[in-house]
Amino acid sequence: MAKMLDFVKNKANYFALILCLIFLFATFFSVHGKFWEGLKFSGSALTSDEVSHIPAGFYYLKTGQYFINTEHPPLIKDVAAIPLFFLNLNLPQIPEELKYENIQWGFGRDFLFNAGNDPDVITFWARTAVILFNTLLLFLSYYFLKKVFGVLSALIAIFFLAFSPNVIAHSSLVVFDIPLAFLILLSVLSFSLFLKDLSENKKVWKSFLIVVFFTTLALLSKFQALLLLPTFFLAGFIYVLIIKKRDFLKKYILFFTVFSALVLLLIGITFAFQTLNMSTEGIRHHIDSIYPMELQGLGKNFLVQFALSNPLFRGLTEYLLGIFLVIGRAVGSVQSTYFLEKIYGAEGAGLAYYPTLFLTKETLGFLFLLFLTVILAARNFLKKRRMEQNFLKFFKSPLNLTILSFLLIYGYLSFKLRLQIGIRYIFPIIFLIYVLVAKELNKWLLKDILINKKRVKFSLLIVPFFVMIIYSCVSVFPYYLSFFNLLGGGTPEGYKIATDSNYDWLGQDVKRLGKWVKDNKINKVYTHVFTNVPLKYYLGEAYQPYDITVDPIPPSGSYIAVSAFALQHINYDQNLPESKKYFQFNDNLIGRVGSSIFIFKMK
Repeated sequence: MAKMLDFVKNKANYFALILCLIFLFATFFSVHGKFWEGLKFSGSALTSDEVSHIPAGFYYLKTGQYFINTEHPPLIKDVAAIPLFFLNLNLPQIPEELKYENIQWGFGRDFLFNAGNDPDVITFWARTAVILFNTLLLFLSYYFLKKVFGVLSALIAIFFLAFSPNVIAHSSLVVFDIPLAFLILLSVLSFSLFLKDLSENKKVWKSFLIVVFFTTLALLSKFQALLLLPTFFLAGFIYVLIIKKRDFLKKYILFFTVFSALVLLLIGITFAFQTLNMSTEGIRHHIDSIYPMELQGLGKNFLVQFALSNPLFRGLTEYLLGIFLVIGRAVGSVQSTYFLEKIYGAEGAGLAYYPTLFLTKETLGFLFLLFLTVILAARNFLKKRRMEQNFLKFFKSPLNLTILSFLLIYGYLSFKLRLQIGIRYIFPIIFLIYVLVAKELNKWLLKDILINKKRVKFSLLIVPFFVMIIYSCVSVFPYYLSFFNLLGGGTPEGYKIATDSNYDWLGQDVKRLGKWVKDNKINKVYTHVFTNVPLKYYLGEAYQPYDITVDPIPPSGSYIAVSAFALQHINYDQNLPESKKYFQFNDNLIGRVGSSIFIFKMK
């Protein structure tokens, strides 16, 4: 086993490339399907959020205006838009009275389906660009993990990432949660390297610029990344207090000030390019529509003048307005969330939401490894003679302090806020858990552990769990978005725990439904599928909109297609009588299309 581990170390870069290629192929083919047979009925249809994200990026780069989908920064939308410039696409005309409004959903549908463009070609290239970007981030994660932990820890960590059904699912879509998690991981790693170099009086400009680069990209991927700034300040401040080096506090504060200024400068420059052609009237209207009512007398006029003064300040103003939108959405969320046979509104689904999803949407192989490493690490850490020494050693590590600070800050806010519509919101935490488990596994790979008075090679003990992870990933292809482990009833039953982006992201199986209608020559299908995609585009004349809460039951022999999201939100709506719920059709279920659309045939 030692020789095998040495071989892996020597060929680590090749193994990392293989894992990245596996990740690339899994994401690409799971979402694009047999694209060579025709894009319209191959792979996954647009998810709800992509209908706004993809058109928004093209709109920014084409018009130099930033009125659409402003609650998210532009990085991933811009990445997705780059290949679209080679497709000779048409932008829909925006009515004069709406030219400054955030009409993201109507604009998105018009751009994709009503402006003479091919929505499936657009989706194919936009998603492919994001898949390539996420694959690059995976390899960069390996590179920096190798510098921090060594090659085996790095390989194990990217193995967890490459074979995670959840990571594959969200990496293949034009959404922001996976790039955010990767870039937060890279920012945390690079910041810890910088802090270590700074405390050891080494040359720090290289590591300093790297952490500036990754932190800027993180803040441009999703507004939640702003939590990196208090994380880094807190971690560095605690580190300064622990190492007790003379004048190090002044040096750290100076570097942190320059760091924050550079990050803001780069954000302002990036947003400036997105807002080059925004008129004075448009800027004023945009600020008026977004600026919080409770702060109207506290700087609104100054912000208008600030934005109008030059392109850089206009870019920073747009970033600030995006933060206002996110805070308003998080605090005043009106989401309807299905979770464990109940429907929750603004009150949220409670503290059990994220732990339940983590335990049911992670592969069982990884969960076993997690619990095993937690037990071993706790036993090793709490040894009586070494406990004080271990605590001191832990807090003298810049990486440990940075990870702990981030987990406390990001974890607290994730559980505190009531916007609970998917495990994707805690991907940054999950990525760090992958890394910590990989680090701990590496410690034990060449050791024996005592089981029933027998010594067993740890490396042989954990192999079955890695096999379980691979099996979980392969067996669920291509329905990664709907993956649930056996604790959650498996993928077929996972919708009973949660829907939303955990299972049915409002339409990913619409293409498959269209193919089912076509292949089975269905003349009419009553369709209750919540989606932002115009269903008639894929279902043709067979499409018959249906809503059991207001429509009569279709005649005998009719087909009804119901998405998991609609099914659960209606079945568990306490305000509806049983005669208006789909429970009554349980005996009429004849099959499913993809993972998320149920087909009933009336008797």
